[in-house]
Amino acid sequence: MVRSIYPYELLLLKVLTCCVFAGRAWQHIFWDIPIRALAWDEELLKTPIETLTGMTWQQYVTSMTTDAWLQGIAQGLGYLCVACAVAVWLVRPDRKWAGTLLKIGGGYLVLLFLLYWKERFQSAGMFVEHTLQWAAPFILVYAVFYQKNSPSFRFWIKVAIALTFIGHGLYAFGYYPVPGNFVEMMVGVFGLSDQAALWWLKVAGIVDFIVAVALFVPRLARPALVYCIVWGTLTALARIVANFSFELPFESLHQWLHEVIFRLPHGGIPLLLFFLLKKDNR
Repeated sequence: MVRSIYPYELLLLKVLTCCVFAGRAWQHIFWDIPIRALAWDEELLKTPIETLTGMTWQQYVTSMTTDAWLQGIAQGLGYLCVACAVAVWLVRPDRKWAGTLLKIGGGYLVLLFLLYWKERFQSAGMFVEHTLQWAAPFILVYAVFYQKNSPSFRFWIKVAIALTFIGHGLYAFGYYPVPGNFVEMMVGVFGLSDQAALWWLKVAGIVDFIVAVALFVPRLARPALVYCIVWGTLTALARIVANFSFELPFESLHQWLHEVIFRLPHGGIPLLLFFLLKKDNR
């Protein structure tokens, strides 16, 4: 069954998409992105750099000017994210320019996560874990310009959620080396030992895989979404809970709050889908 997207559902989607762009803007402007994973790829860029600039590769990678340029590019992309965060609140059916800007922003997020993929030894899990973030602006554009809660719309949201949780599960389960910050968050939030944290992460990874499949089973979709809402939100909040220092509160917020904000769609978009799956929908 196809119905219109309700205003509160569209508002939630706008809030979540704005969170992605606002959090990433903060990261770009004040912290860093893995741009050097591409800019310092010797195999790919050594010949063009030495041919076009006259610099040796060693001069290029150690140059303060080069580093300043890379930082400037990162900050400029951060202001693109700021513009997209504003466009979220301006987009409507008669403002195609805002929709175009959001598509550009979404395209850039895809490139950003490809940089993370390259930095992390081309691990597919690194890219798919962020699917809900780069998909959010595209979901919003569809919702604004088509305003249809169709089965295909819900299906692709399920795909984005499933990919995100599969990506997270691959790291939690240990298919890829378990990130140190995963263990630190489990220890910091729940007070577990390192060994217990690894065990519970493995369990969480298995559940992530099960939930990714359950999303596509009509009778199991809602319970699966409840898990996604709770776990996706907790893993986002864990960034600040595990790393907050009462001795340095502002510094802690500056360093970690943006990581919470741009991860809120990991729990928020499952909440959106929960609303979209009314009794008259499957």
